[in-house]
Amino acid sequence: MAPYLENIYAVLPRLLALFDADRYSPTYGVGDRFYWAWKLIDFGNGSFQGAANGLARLATCGLLPDYITPDAVEKRIEALFAGARALTRKNGSLEEAFPYESSFCVTALVAYDLLSSLEIQRASLGKSEVAIRLEVVAPMIAFLEKADETHGLISNHLATGAAALYKWSSIVGDGAAERKGRLLLDRILANMSPEGWLREYDGADPGYQTLALNYLADVHRMRPDLELGGALAAAVGFLTYFAHPDGSFGGLYGSRNTRFYFPGGIEYLAGENPAAAALASFMRGSIKDLRTVGLLAMDEPNLIPMFNSYCWAAALAKAGGNVSVDTGVLPCFAADHGDVHFPQAGIFIKSTPEHYTIVSVRKGGVVASYARDGQSRMIDGGSIVLAAGNAYSTQVFGDHETAWDDEGNLSVTVDPRAMNHRYPRPWQFIVLRILNISLMRSRWCSETIKKMLVALLMTNIKKLGSVLVRKIDFTGGLARVDYAWKDREPANARLLPGGEFKSIHMASAGYWQRGDER
Repeated sequence: MAPYLENIYAVLPRLLALFDADRYSPTYGVGDRFYWAWKLIDFGNGSFQGAANGLARLATCGLLPDYITPDAVEKRIEALFAGARALTRKNGSLEEAFPYESSFCVTALVAYDLLSSLEIQRASLGKSEVAIRLEVVAPMIAFLEKADETHGLISNHLATGAAALYKWSSIVGDGAAERKGRLLLDRILANMSPEGWLREYDGADPGYQTLALNYLADVHRMRPDLELGGALAAAVGFLTYFAHPDGSFGGLYGSRNTRFYFPGGIEYLAGENPAAAALASFMRGSIKDLRTVGLLAMDEPNLIPMFNSYCWAAALAKAGGNVSVDTGVLPCFAADHGDVHFPQAGIFIKSTPEHYTIVSVRKGGVVASYARDGQSRMIDGGSIVLAAGNAYSTQVFGDHETAWDDEGNLSVTVDPRAMNHRYPRPWQFIVLRILNISLMRSRWCSETIKKMLVALLMTNIKKLGSVLVRKIDFTGGLARVDYAWKDREPANARLLPGGEFKSIHMASAGYWQRGDER
């Protein structure tokens, strides 16, 4: 169970404190303290209600700490269902970012987690209580059967929806839910690369792929007849390349810059997949030593999914899983050093006796280089250009020109683009709220405006117009990056090394891990 249970116990008081425990309050059971306690926002984020999943698993598996009883947890779960009912809009949806959002992702997440708690506890619940809880989830499923997410292809969101719909179908026998679940699953698989990565917006993101596998592994558990084993094995095989010698995982080279690790799905797949067993075994040590982004580093918006994933991993451990295996088979430790290229992902990996280096060519030559002994690293997110009152960077997603020299070093040619660091102002929130309570109550308008916000916060077509060449030298103890103008240098421009930075908005990036303090 270690290290999962230690982390769970560390955050459990904080998690329990999120929920309104006043039975006479209209927000009884609601978990968004900014809404019910502080009253600083005008809607409740529904994602907190999903804690019912992890709490039910702890109680059923006998993993609760001594200060809380199963009966107390059962009362908590009843309250979470009541809070979810109170937060559900007339169309069956829940929200995360703004009122009347009709969030496909959060509705799917809460439906999945509430159904998971019901699945786990069903044998101990009376028929009337089962019916009450199904009644809470039914509007969410009806919404998921009709709705879609169109502002981007986000595999972990689709996987959440598929898992919720398949779980509902397995409990109540709803053919419409199964058909929609199959549609979402087919969309994930149709956009899955033969290299083993699941699409997150424009590319591969190892951190979010561990979350997607959390849901897809549960679908695989429920429905082995869907024959997902091959696809999941390929997805795990891809992920093994992004565990680093220092114990960290993922990073700036991913499409969404994430470096967190959700263990539940990997631990489940470890029972049938040697690569998953090796990755899970290695990452347990990372979690114990705080070398990867895990549960203790989560803020509230991501706390519940990570908590539930840790609870599943702890339950698997108690059931006899979590067996330690040789982690030397992982690519970052492999004795047969060599190069690996994922051309569709735009990722190149240079493995030498001295270092293990990952380069995202598609992101303008982002470099993450780790010494073999795990004691040092070099992260280079790109070059930064200060010119004409703007900051431009080479951390640009696209098809960039690459070249190799006779010594095996890589050059990436990039036209820098303006960095997108926008922060909301009061007048912008006023405009957004007016849209929220008017035009954006239309599903079509809401998705259209979301597309505009994604374009505003995650892309920027303003180019510098002067091209930089980033040369990555692999011959030392760590990779080294040099950069120079290809043709003309912009007037009055300052060229700076970027180090670790993000050029786009991504809320789930930048969580703390131990290596940050070096």
